[in-house]
Amino acid sequence: MHAKTETLVGLFVLGSLAIFLYMGLKIGAFRPDRSSYNEYTMYFKDVSGLTRKAEVKIAGVTVGWVESVDLYADHVQQAQAVVMVKKDFNLYDDAHGMVRQDGLLGPKFIELVPGNPDLLRLQSGQTLREPAIAPVSIDELMRKFGHIASNVESITDSLKSVMGDGPGQDQLRNIMENINITAERLASFSTSLEKSFVRNEEHIDALLAIGTHVKAITTKLENDVLPAVQEGIEKIANVFDRDFNRVADTLATTAQSIEQASLQARDGFTSITSVATKIDEGKGLLGKLINEEETYRDLKVAVQGLKNYFAKVDTLQIVFDAHGETMHRPAENYRHEDSKFYFDMRIHPNEDHFYLVQLASSEKGWRDERETLKTRFDDCGDILPTDKWIRPTIADADNAPRERVQTFTRNTVKFGLQFGKVFKDLAFRIGLFENTGGVAIDYDIPFESEKFRWVTTFEVFDINGWNRLHDRRPHLKWLNRMFFMRNLYITFGADDFVSKRNANGFVGLGLRFGDDDVKYILPSIGSARGLAG
Repeated sequence: MHAKTETLVGLFVLGSLAIFLYMGLKIGAFRPDRSSYNEYTMYFKDVSGLTRKAEVKIAGVTVGWVESVDLYADHVQQAQAVVMVKKDFNLYDDAHGMVRQDGLLGPKFIELVPGNPDLLRLQSGQTLREPAIAPVSIDELMRKFGHIASNVESITDSLKSVMGDGPGQDQLRNIMENINITAERLASFSTSLEKSFVRNEEHIDALLAIGTHVKAITTKLENDVLPAVQEGIEKIANVFDRDFNRVADTLATTAQSIEQASLQARDGFTSITSVATKIDEGKGLLGKLINEEETYRDLKVAVQGLKNYFAKVDTLQIVFDAHGETMHRPAENYRHEDSKFYFDMRIHPNEDHFYLVQLASSEKGWRDERETLKTRFDDCGDILPTDKWIRPTIADADNAPRERVQTFTRNTVKFGLQFGKVFKDLAFRIGLFENTGGVAIDYDIPFESEKFRWVTTFEVFDINGWNRLHDRRPHLKWLNRMFFMRNLYITFGADDFVSKRNANGFVGLGLRFGDDDVKYILPSIGSARGLAG
């Protein structure tokens, strides 16, 4: 049985290390193939939402990752992004990059345009000369939408003030009546003109005869006089033709533009008339906004709710933490060294508060105790006092009035649910610790280096010592996390160090990653599943 337990513990440790190694490779903590990538530098005016380890793509295909994102502290305050690109894909002198987003809520990534292959090829370590394209800011879009909404509101208020009341409606009615009167007068004029032509038919024939004589005169002018005049006009036209042709072309173009503008203006007035009619009848969004105050209030409340929802989602942060602890010496009521494993999910609705959900497993397990009170009766059916029982012996334990059974359940899981408050580098927690009430304090020791981090924790729980056999002191634990990388850390400390028989030192290994890393991992897993399918 002893060999079997050690084998299971060894398999558990190997499995945990394999999971840590796999997740480290997936989130980019380890890059064993860095020699197969070229390094390039580019500058952006804005990199909102772009994080370290984000994907770098060419034509939608992943070819590398973002190594770092820093602020380039020059006089223009630009963001500097260092990217790693596979050596199989070359970049040229006019290459440039842009920040894009995978879908509406997907992670940000950099899209590279390799450039013209006829130009010089960029070497590893060089900077892209072409300016990078920054992403469209959601805040800027929301401000523009708010500005548009304000303009629409002012327009609708103006239309409502002009046409929504009694005088505006009377003006529209007068315009339509004037148009009808004008049409009736035109019809009357055309009728009168037709009658005039009928009454003066004889005079029109005389005018036609005069036209015949005029035609004869024009024929003579065309044959005798006009050729000479035409020759002189042609000489004058040849002199000024080269200058007036340009003026004529310009005039023709202007006339066409004026004609198109008049047609568009006519269509525009027609559309405005149709829109005004619908608005006055309360049709469409603008009509309801002008005529129904309730619709306007509902739209305003909906926009405000949407803004509040995006604000809460933007501030919510989730941190996942998993680590193991291997004890230094055998624990109480256990002949082997105990080992524990913890998985924490830390939810930050804002910067000052958080909630911690925890799962804790132990190889030694936890204590469980139950007590049974026995009752005996005499020959008459009355309860027999315990002092008249036969004195129990080791061989005859059934004669004892009380029976107490204590068991330890191995390899079990306990739960924790805690609430925390953050004060700069200090955080306080209170709630359930391994199924018992307790408190804790976390201190993030400040260091000047951003590459090294040390968090020390002091926990007090199991106040009555329920998890021990012969000791009722509270459970005190000192835990340290030392981060040498962003996501990987080592643990050490002392567990239950005030206990008489259960005090122990421990060391271990842990992995922590946030929601930004999850956003990076999930698309990678989806891509891997797509390739496997």
